[in-house]
Order: sequence, then C-alpha cells, then structure tokens
Amino acid sequence: MLYKLNWNKNCRSFKGIQACEISKTEGYYSCEKCEFYEPIKTKILIIKLGAIGDVLRTTPLLEAIKEKYGYESSITWLVKEESKTLLYNNPNIDRILVYNPENILRLQIEKFDVVLSLEIDLPGSAIATLVKAKPKYGFFLNEDGYPTCYNKKAEYYLTRAFSDKINKENKKTYQEMMFDVAELKYNKQDYSFNLTEKDLKYAEDFKKKNEITKPLIGINVGAGGRWQNKEWGQENIINLIEKIPSKYQVILLGGEREEVLKNKILQKVKAIQNESNNSIREFASVINLCDKVITGDTLALHLALALKKKVIGLFLCTPANEVEGYERLEKIESKLIQDNYYSDISVEQVLKELK
Repeated sequence: MLYKLNWNKNCRSFKGIQACEISKTEGYYSCEKCEFYEPIKTKILIIKLGAIGDVLRTTPLLEAIKEKYGYESSITWLVKEESKTLLYNNPNIDRILVYNPENILRLQIEKFDVVLSLEIDLPGSAIATLVKAKPKYGFFLNEDGYPTCYNKKAEYYLTRAFSDKINKENKKTYQEMMFDVAELKYNKQDYSFNLTEKDLKYAEDFKKKNEITKPLIGINVGAGGRWQNKEWGQENIINLIEKIPSKYQVILLGGEREEVLKNKILQKVKAIQNESNNSIREFASVINLCDKVITGDTLALHLALALKKKVIGLFLCTPANEVEGYERLEKIESKLIQDNYYSDISVEQVLKELK
C-alpha cells in the first residue's frame, strides 16, 4: 500500500531526522493530514557565544524579537558549550546550537531570514560572515581581518570597543547597546531565565540540609578568572559578616576557584557555603534561596537580577552604569575606579545599603 507523503519542513514541530511528537501521538504517516501544523514565518539566528554573564544579559532581547518579528517566528541561538545551560527551559528559544564543527558546517548551508550577530571578536564575527541571511544586524569579520558593522546603529558599540576614551564616557547599559545593535525597541525588557523543577528540587534539598530557617543573605566572594580586581577582599567579607544582625543567615557563594577563600573566611566567622562543584543551574537555584545578594560585577550579579533578587552590586573595576539594575540593584562604585582599580568600598557602605 502506497501513501502520499507530505512533509511540512517549515513547521515548528518538524525535527528533520526523526518523527515529531505529534506524528508519534496521532499515528500520522506524514504531515499530509496533520491538524497541528504551525508554520514558521521568520527564521532568526542569534550569534552570542559567551561570556556566560553576557549571554544571560543578552536574553532580554528575546521578548523584543518576538514583538518585532511575531510569535510565529523561530529563534535559534548559537552559543558556547559552557553557556548553553543558561538558555534551557526558555519558551522563546526554539533551538540551541552549540558552537562546534558540525554546527558551523550546518550554518554555512542552512538559510535564515534574520541574523543578529552580537560578537565583535572571533569566532562569532567570522561565523556571521558565512551565514546565508538578509538582513543581518551587528558585526562581521571584514577582509582586513577586523570586525565591521552590518548596520549603522551597531557602530557605537564597536567604536566604544576601539576607543578607551569613548568607553569611559559611555552612559548606556549593555542592554541598551545590544538593543541598538539589533535595532529593537528598548523598554527595559527583563532577563529571560527560568529555573526547572529539577533546579527547584535541588534548592529545597539544599535548604533542608543546611537548616536554613531565617532570611538568607548571599555574599559572592569570587570574581571569575578574568577580572581578579572585582574581588572585594577576605577581610572586608569577614568584617561584614561579623556586623550582620543575627536575624539573618549568611551564605558564601562561589565556585571551585573560590574554595580556598571561602574556607579561610569560615575559619573566622559562621556561615553556610554552596557546593563549590555545583553546576551553573544549581548555583542559580541556591541564589534563588537568598533574600538579598551582595556581589561584585560577576555572573552571580546577573543570575541574582535574573531571579528578581534584591542585589547590592560592588563595582570595583568595571563601570556600574553599563549594568541595568531594573530597580532592584543598589550600586556601590569605587571612587578610585579609574585610579589603578583600587577599591575604597567600605563595610559601612554595604551595611547601609543592606539595611
């Protein structure tokens, strides 16, 4: 018996290399009689590989993309392996492509309607050059070996990268600049990040294990590998914890890089600590337990903001004005930020904001 086989390859559910869930459930031979056909009208590719914190604070674009191009559009996000977990469980992302040789081959063949290229450095700018699409917004690698803009509104961000003076004078937030690059209307769209049931279960187990019964203040002790000057310092953290009222519990936040520092602090004061080898999503679920978070300009800051937490941000060597606070971030910026990146943020200043 022969059947007429028809494939709706532009359907949101079509997988290409295996039957879709609808086909399996309904027992269809092909797409011929499918009543759940959802055609994709606009295929959009976002190229934002990393860093991890920058990937997270690029997610506000998702809502604006859907508003501009319609909810029938499909968003594919190209990202590095270490950052992909931040994009899980996001209803606005239809497909996550991890940066690897197989997907680079794919992107040289597959056609898109719109490309948002948000990387000025390699390999992101080079990949944008190879992708078939019109229009393209953002940056590509020119024949001279340097990044160039597809559109005029992207020029400011690139000029800021070229000129240290312009960078120091910049008053725009990262989100504002990315919205300009993508030619999207900025209305302070918020982070788009969602915890899964698995994440919430991890947090609940952590809470019981560590007997958290009071309002929790999270202090992020690290700064990541790139900007060590973002660290506030061991003595400042110890002094702060000693002065925090007993009606609160304190948790030291940090990864494997901060294990030694956390242990030194715990020799002097009492506090909980997160598991240093936990995943990014597990780290986020612990931050979600906190009532307030004190942190430098690191991933913890962006995770806390994405989780709608009250945050005290300590800006020791990076400009505070580039971070969108969404009216839940209190910024304390070192007055000596331009003077050898030396911190003069006092414990008293942090306590004042904490109260």
